[in-house]
Amino acid sequence: MDAKMKGVMRVVPYNPIWKQEFLKIKAMIVECIGDLIISVDHVGSTAIEGLAAKPIIDIDVVIDSYESFPAVKERLSRISLEHEGESGS
Repeated sequence: MDAKMKGVMRVVPYNPIWKQEFLKIKAMIVECIGDLIISVDHVGSTAIEGLAAKPIIDIDVVIDSYESFPAVKERLSRISLEHEGESGS
């Protein structure tokens, strides 16, 4: 179920599966664009053990230069990961 339901944001108790899911996604990202990036970081409330959160795993992909951004974005789209901008906008 989507975290957003008719304008209501759902917050749920901490789930240790969030860390495992992040690690799976990180491995996919590194395999796809590891040569273009500095790091892949789990950010946001799901990254904090024990904290209730929106059940959405937020990820930051750190690049050395904005010049590599178009290639990063294009490759990630090949594995169905889309850039959503700052704060998902």
